[in-house]
Amino acid sequence: MGDEWMKVCDKAIHFYAEEQGWRVITQNADFKVEDQIKQLRYFVELGVDGIIWSPVDAKATAAIAEWCKEQGVPTVTYNTDVDTPAVAINVRFGSYEAAQKLAYEVIAYLEETYGKAEGVVISVQGDAANDADRERAEGYKDVFAQYPDITFIEYFTKSDAATAQRNVFAAIQQYGRPVAIVAQNDLNARGAMTALERAGMLVPRGEEGHVFIAYIGAAPEYIELIRQGYADRGLVQPNLFYGPLAMHFLTVILEQGEDALPPIGSVVPAEDLQITGGVHEGVAPWAEQVWAPATVEEAYGHRWFKVQGMLVTPENLDDPSIWGNAAKLWLK
Repeated sequence: MGDEWMKVCDKAIHFYAEEQGWRVITQNADFKVEDQIKQLRYFVELGVDGIIWSPVDAKATAAIAEWCKEQGVPTVTYNTDVDTPAVAINVRFGSYEAAQKLAYEVIAYLEETYGKAEGVVISVQGDAANDADRERAEGYKDVFAQYPDITFIEYFTKSDAATAQRNVFAAIQQYGRPVAIVAQNDLNARGAMTALERAGMLVPRGEEGHVFIAYIGAAPEYIELIRQGYADRGLVQPNLFYGPLAMHFLTVILEQGEDALPPIGSVVPAEDLQITGGVHEGVAPWAEQVWAPATVEEAYGHRWFKVQGMLVTPENLDDPSIWGNAAKLWLK
């Protein structure tokens, strides 16, 4: 809960629950497996009807998920997932597909600007041991590998901005000015842009020598960088919908049973499932169903409600569905 993304995600949960008349108790595991296990046990002992949660570790939290189910308390995961069929359904977007979508935005830019996809593309990614980080890295790589005139350079920085800066600066010294940089998250993107600035290569969009920047996310400061022309694309998870969707499915389980959940192999359009609500602290977070359509796939032996990501461009920077815009009002 230490970062803006999760704080906004949690506020959306509480706003939606308040509208529905549900009581929600939040605890923060601070990325510690032991703390999360204790918290889930506490919730069960407290007598909650169900639990929505973002697992800290897919394998280390499997046993506690199974224990919760044994105690008759259903759990629904969002944002991250857990390796057990004990969870009824998971809500998150596809990291691999998100990276691919951004990579193709880079390709379109290169073809429009230079006539073909060529040049040095630097990729700064998170932790190779993390499933989601690895999926994002592979999504980028699999697209750029299709273009023989692109020199693709990849670094894993464990999402440390200083490491990203060092890696990108070293790549610039070796390979020269890149045509594009893609990143796993905001920290990597910021480190990369600092390296460009240090090398005298941070040029705004529309001017000669501009380096196309794309990353998964759209923090408030990054939205402003797109506005100023130094960054070009973001792709956001619909995290304002993650908690409300998870709570919706939890109530389906409680009232009708797991068999009433959408089956694996199905597609759920916005017409079949609406998350709606009013204005909260200046934001109408669920005015547009940007999560839809969702496909229902299998992951870890349970349903994965795979939602859409939303592309952030210079044209839609002020859309309230972008979590960074909600953060400006909700976290001030």
